[in-house]
Amino acid sequence: MSLVGFCLKRLPVLLIASQSHLLWAADGLIEPIMVDIPAGQLTLHPKTTTQKDGAVVSTGTQIATLPIKPFRMGKYEVTVKEFGQFIAATNYPAPTSCQQMDSQKWFAKRPGSWAKNKHSASEFEPVTCIGWDAAQAYVEWLSKETGRSYRLPSEVEWEYAARAGTTSTYFWGEEATQACAFANTADQAAEAAIKRDYDGLESKDHVGVLACDDKSGYASVVGIYQPNAFGLHDMIGNINEFTRDCANETYPGDAKDASARMTGDCTKRMIRGGSWHWAPFAMTQRSPWSIDFIGALEGFRIAEDMPNKDSCAKPSPEQRKRNKQFKRELSKAQKALHQAARS
Repeated sequence: MSLVGFCLKRLPVLLIASQSHLLWAADGLIEPIMVDIPAGQLTLHPKTTTQKDGAVVSTGTQIATLPIKPFRMGKYEVTVKEFGQFIAATNYPAPTSCQQMDSQKWFAKRPGSWAKNKHSASEFEPVTCIGWDAAQAYVEWLSKETGRSYRLPSEVEWEYAARAGTTSTYFWGEEATQACAFANTADQAAEAAIKRDYDGLESKDHVGVLACDDKSGYASVVGIYQPNAFGLHDMIGNINEFTRDCANETYPGDAKDASARMTGDCTKRMIRGGSWHWAPFAMTQRSPWSIDFIGALEGFRIAEDMPNKDSCAKPSPEQRKRNKQFKRELSKAQKALHQAARS
C-alpha cells in the first residue's frame, strides 16, 4: 500500500537523564516561539568600523543586493529552560567550564555550565556556555523530534531579520544612546554590576558604556526590551548569536541568495548581535568565532524553513498545551523583571 498522502504520527518518547533525573516526553517538549519573516531583499555592505565612543557603524559601498525568501525566526533567543529539555532527552555531553568574568581578568575559564554560570540567574535567560556544536546539536534534535526544518540562521538571514526593513545603523535608528529601550548592552547597570561583583573592575575603558540604565547588569530574561518591526526581541545585545556560516573575512560579493556560506574557515563560525558586555553593535557587525570556544556571552536563536501548509509536522494536543504553559511562565518572568525595574 502506498503511503503517499498519509502522515505517520510521531510516537511519544520517554527518557530519563542520568545526571538531572528529569523526565521528558517528546509530545510535551517546548517548541521555540517563531515569527514569520516576509520575503524581501537585503543590501550587503563589506566593512564595519568601531568609533571612539564604542558605537559600531557600517562603512564602505554596497556589494550585493540579495533576494530573501520567506522564512521563520525565533522570536527570542533559545532559553536555558528550552535547552534543558535537549540535555535531559539526549544526555548530551555539554561543557562543564566556560569563559566568564573573573576578578583578576576580564574573562577566564572557570567552572560553569549551560544550567549555572556566573552570569545566569533565570531559566528564562538565553542559554550560554554551550559552544557552536551544542547549538547545532540542539537544532538537529529539535528537528528530528518535531518533524520540522529547524536550523541555525545564515548570516544574511540574521541581518535581514534584525534590520526588519530598516537601513539605519540600529533597527531603532542611528543613536546608540537610545539602546536602553531596545537592547541589553553595556550601560550604567552593567558598570555597577561589574564594580560590585568583580573587585571594582571597570568596563568603561574597554567596551563603551552608555549613560542610560536598563536595570539589567548581565544577561536578561528574553523579550524584556522593545522588539524590532518584525516582532523579534534582543537582536542587538543580551548575547552574541551563532549563525551557521563558516568564517569569511568579507561578505560574498557573488552571493545569489541568503544561504549560509559553507566555504571558508569552518573551524570558526560567524556570530552576530553583540551582548550585554559591549556597546550596541551595528547590524552589519560580524565576527568569526571558534567552534571550540565556550563562553558566557554566546548563545543562539533558531530559524526554520517556511512550513508547507500540508506539512505533517503538526503539534499534538499535549505539545500545544506545553507550549502555552511555557509562554505563560515566560510572560510571568518578564512581568516580574519589569516590576523589579520599576521599584
